[in-house]
Amino acid sequence: MTHLAKFGSIDQTQDAGYFIRFLDEATAQPSLQAYKQRLTELLALQPGGHVLDVGCGTGDDARVMATRVGRTGRVVGVDNSEAMIAEARRRAEAESLAIDYRVVNAMQLPFDDESFDATRADRSLMHVPDARQVLSEMQRVTKTGGRVGVFEVDFETLTIDADDRVLARKISHTWCDGFKNGWLGRRMPRLFAELGLCEVRVTPYVMILTPGMLLPLLGSATTELAVEKGVVTRAEAHAWLAHLDELQRTGRFFSTMTGYLIAGIRA
Repeated sequence: MTHLAKFGSIDQTQDAGYFIRFLDEATAQPSLQAYKQRLTELLALQPGGHVLDVGCGTGDDARVMATRVGRTGRVVGVDNSEAMIAEARRRAEAESLAIDYRVVNAMQLPFDDESFDATRADRSLMHVPDARQVLSEMQRVTKTGGRVGVFEVDFETLTIDADDRVLARKISHTWCDGFKNGWLGRRMPRLFAELGLCEVRVTPYVMILTPGMLLPLLGSATTELAVEKGVVTRAEAHAWLAHLDELQRTGRFFSTMTGYLIAGIRA
């Protein structure tokens, strides 16, 4: 699969720069900034509050939250990648922000019960072995009455304005079905309910994808997988990649994907 499918094992790829560049391009998009702002609002952060960011990546969101809780508050960002944590620390130091970044396995968070006023994860749980287990851990370390917020995408909602509908569906389904948590966005509300989180809110957000965001999903690696599985022929794979190039060259490229913001309160 593509590099993007290896977000859960970045340090093993020896190419952390690829993932950092992907995150930076995605974060810069207005359609992603909209849901990120709303996720922060739903956490109801207050000065002096303690908040945990699971799968913090380069720490962009942790730095925003640090301005909300102020110097009397505490922001902890965890990620399983040493390279990402190193980059997050570098960026926080550049802004003179005191954020506690740690390399951690989210399946077993190293924090006491009810340690945080709020916990959140943004497009992180799709990369873990067991999303329910990580959400359970997030709930455990959240104080009673505290907020838990998650944003996850659903890869089967991916759209692209392509000329060949049948071929586009074959390629997009190859990506979705080959990704271990391709339907996680639609399943998150159920997980919140199963774990007993209350006052759960679900809000869909449509993200507009740039070519740099789409190609890791539906580009050469996925077409090659589709060929290997017999979903498309080699000729169809070449035609698909040529069409993606044409869409970009002619200014006709348009692609979207839907994600779901789910927020609840620990009872």
